[in-house]
Amino acid sequence: MNFELNERQKKAVEVCKELAKDFATRADMHDRDRSAPEENYEKIREAGLFGIAMPEEYGGMGIGFLGYSACIMELAQGCASTANSFNMHANATGSITQHPDIPEKTKQYVAKLAIEEGKLMCTSVSEPNSSSLLANAYTPSLEARKVDGGYILNGKKAFCSMVESSDYVYLYAHPEGDPNPQASIGFLVPIDKGNADGVTIHDVWNMHGMRATRSNTVEYNGTFVPDELVLHETDEFLNDFIIRGANWSFGGFAAVYLGIGIGILEFTSDFLKKRVAKGYAQPQAYHPDLRRRVGDMASDIHAAKLSMYNAAWHSDTYGAGVDTFFEFIKAKNTIGNVVANACKSATIACGASSLMKGVPLERMIRDAATAPIMPPNVDAAADQAGLLKMGLNPADAMPPLKSETELVAPKVG
Repeated sequence: MNFELNERQKKAVEVCKELAKDFATRADMHDRDRSAPEENYEKIREAGLFGIAMPEEYGGMGIGFLGYSACIMELAQGCASTANSFNMHANATGSITQHPDIPEKTKQYVAKLAIEEGKLMCTSVSEPNSSSLLANAYTPSLEARKVDGGYILNGKKAFCSMVESSDYVYLYAHPEGDPNPQASIGFLVPIDKGNADGVTIHDVWNMHGMRATRSNTVEYNGTFVPDELVLHETDEFLNDFIIRGANWSFGGFAAVYLGIGIGILEFTSDFLKKRVAKGYAQPQAYHPDLRRRVGDMASDIHAAKLSMYNAAWHSDTYGAGVDTFFEFIKAKNTIGNVVANACKSATIACGASSLMKGVPLERMIRDAATAPIMPPNVDAAADQAGLLKMGLNPADAMPPLKSETELVAPKVG
């Protein structure tokens, strides 16, 4: 087990550190205006990072998931919304090029779009009424109807980060008439930054944090997708996208939130070292209560980072599978809880003056608010980790809620 970054990975991290410094100068503006950080995406493209999630054989950077995790953590410290949104591009290109059932010709085409043509892609899985606590709620209800030369899509997707800035959307739809709710077809949908025929973007994203992700709802009304952009079909959506694709389906998000947690720790440390209370000669950093808070934050975040790196290393070394899913689900649970605790400690340690608008900590704490609830949320992650640790069969676990088909109407009379 070795978490040491190689030279290629280190160079990529340095590029991301420099980008993060630039992104930080505009993060407050995009947060205030909830505007898409288009210039940040362009700078990422100019830096050659559109192939960050792809292996060398497809023309990608070939830095593995460990290298990607280290990079996205750096970007998140500059502008969390940019990192969280761009993670959707990595999710799409990484998921597609690692998937065993997608034809090589299709993978090469997707790589060409991203790297040579500079096309930005996002991943869109959530739908209205999906729940980060209930995995089955993520099975797609967006419907795909077969027609000559392709498919017609009808339905909605929710929380579609960066969709207005993207050229293509990676999504799954349910084949019309199929009785299996987990039957799904993967598509790469040409969306042309929301201008494609049959595509309507509903501007509903006015959130507490992550405001610049522009994670709006997208409605597909007779949207045509040609056969050449059909990626693959599966009868087991949850196993296919979430279990086998754990690194991209939720591991990347975990790394983004860990980056925010690192940023919160660094801000708190610097803030306390500079702040001197009236009547005292030493900065408040010397107060034992504050030292302990920073010490606890540093210890927790270090443990979370090692958990993330372990999962990433496991993914790069052993590939997809239940064991890799287990490592990522533990990392996700750890990071969600650690970042939430860091927010609490930082506010107590730094006080009210650190929460004024325009102070980076205020924005970082709001951006970090969804760390425990980003799918799978910490309760769902802990539940899955418990099942796997004890070797229990998930199929034998009692469902937490009754399904629609289980509800029986009361007898009358």
